[in-house]
Amino acid sequence: MELWFVVSVVGAVSAGISNFFFKVAAIKEYSAELFIFYSSLTSIKITTTILLFWPQPVLGFGWVAGILLASGLISALAGSLKVYALRYIDSTIYFPLFKLFAPLLAIIAGVFWFQESFIWYEWLGMAVGLLVPLILITKAEDNRQNNLFLGLLLVVVTGALSAFAAIIYKYSIDSGMPTTVTLWYTVMGIFIGSLLSIAYKTGFSKVIHSISIDSSWGLFGTAILRSSFIATSVWLMLFAFSVGGTLAVVQTIHSMYILIPIVLAIIFYNEHWNLQKAAAIVLSVVSLAFLG
Repeated sequence: MELWFVVSVVGAVSAGISNFFFKVAAIKEYSAELFIFYSSLTSIKITTTILLFWPQPVLGFGWVAGILLASGLISALAGSLKVYALRYIDSTIYFPLFKLFAPLLAIIAGVFWFQESFIWYEWLGMAVGLLVPLILITKAEDNRQNNLFLGLLLVVVTGALSAFAAIIYKYSIDSGMPTTVTLWYTVMGIFIGSLLSIAYKTGFSKVIHSISIDSSWGLFGTAILRSSFIATSVWLMLFAFSVGGTLAVVQTIHSMYILIPIVLAIIFYNEHWNLQKAAAIVLSVVSLAFLG
């Protein structure tokens, strides 16, 4: 078993735990923008501390650093939209569809941009994965969800943004940027993006007032927990790229995290569960087995 595979699996578990906190934020109706703001602030502290103890060059990467900051801005938007999406639809619908869409875009990018190739059963895995939406989206769900159409629209948007971020991560590692430095630029971009999101929502003159009024210890604590797990997850993904993992396979393994927030949401928030959704989860795992 190769190192990049083990690292990718551990990263997926960490990502799964971190994504459950999106559901917590959605249920408790925390400000999505502040949730991402505090998460990114914590991640900056973590990555800066690592760089202080294990110094690595931060400057001299030119436009690669610029596109990483831009990808962080996009990730901040994706994180906020994920909180909103989970207010409209259940985790049992959002995460399997997100799992399908984001890795599929990463696989396409891997083929056409990074010249990655696959054998027949990996292509079969993608075809199997396409059946997941057909199982999950039924007329009955339209009445059960708060806003099925808007939730599905946000699945597409957040999936596309996530795939784009993974492509930028892979490119930066291939360009020679150290793993921790890549993460540092990314979380700096997320931090800037979260501030811009708050400013867009409240007005630039009311940013500080909004942060002080809408913050709470519950929001702060949930954001810290989320950021600790997601920083670990992203670092492990970047490390997997650096030791030989391909964009398509690492991103696909990473998407396995969907099982964790789904199960936790069912346990803690009694989300709707039936054999149809169980079959969709099983199908997701089968498709990952072919792809991985």
